[in-house]
Amino acid sequence: MRYDQAAILTDLDGTLFDSQGNVTKESRAAIRAFIAGGGLFAVATGREPRNARRHLPDVPLNGPSVCLNGAAVYDFVHRRYISAIPMDKEAAQDVLLHCLEMDWPLDLQVYTDDGIYYASPLDTADPGFLRIHQPTTCLPMDQLLQKTWIKTVLLEREVDALALMRAYLKEKGYDKRLALVEGTTDVVKIGKYQELLPQDVNKGTGVDALRQLPVYAGRTLIAVGDYWNDMELLEAADIACCPANAIPEVKAVCAHILPSHNDDPMVALIRDVIPAL
Repeated sequence: MRYDQAAILTDLDGTLFDSQGNVTKESRAAIRAFIAGGGLFAVATGREPRNARRHLPDVPLNGPSVCLNGAAVYDFVHRRYISAIPMDKEAAQDVLLHCLEMDWPLDLQVYTDDGIYYASPLDTADPGFLRIHQPTTCLPMDQLLQKTWIKTVLLEREVDALALMRAYLKEKGYDKRLALVEGTTDVVKIGKYQELLPQDVNKGTGVDALRQLPVYAGRTLIAVGDYWNDMELLEAADIACCPANAIPEVKAVCAHILPSHNDDPMVALIRDVIPAL
């Protein structure tokens, strides 16, 4: 089977990953067959590249990928950023410093072009959230300020802690200077988090950046996602797909509903959907 004109761009959590955070051997075999047939396989994730790579053993990524929810394009083959958009560090720094000052029960992460850092102490970090965001370290704010900030993540350890942060952010007018992305994870009891990104950045703008690369020229871009932060990704793609576990709003914009993330949606996409296009 030839896939020379196709490119797959997939979300990770809830999409390529099953509920245990793994990529099945069946999915890995299908991806290898897709690439062997000339296809480009890439990811569109909120994760930092090194963190994403840790969770993708034996999964080949031969196409430049969207990382950090659209704020960066990363080449996993050559292990380098193709592009990265810095955020409004002044606004983000003020928000994080205020959260620390008020001692709100939040895990505070800063994502830079060289990794993930905790601005809040690691000894108060939620163990599950800390575990899935490796490699990471804790740095004092004065050292963090020497780095290029791409996004921040704030996880609430107690109910409504994020509401306090959002009220401060709006009061200061930072909601006009930063893009806000809400998320949830099942590895933490409460599981709600808020991402602060460069203004007007999302996975859809990441797709626009990919289309400027020669390697994507002339290819049909097939996107797969399951959650709110995938909406712009799916709308920017040529063909939108989602697993059966996707939220209803995502299903409404997709041309193809694949099996759930626990039932190898990537296998169905590569073996059944793409050949019929």
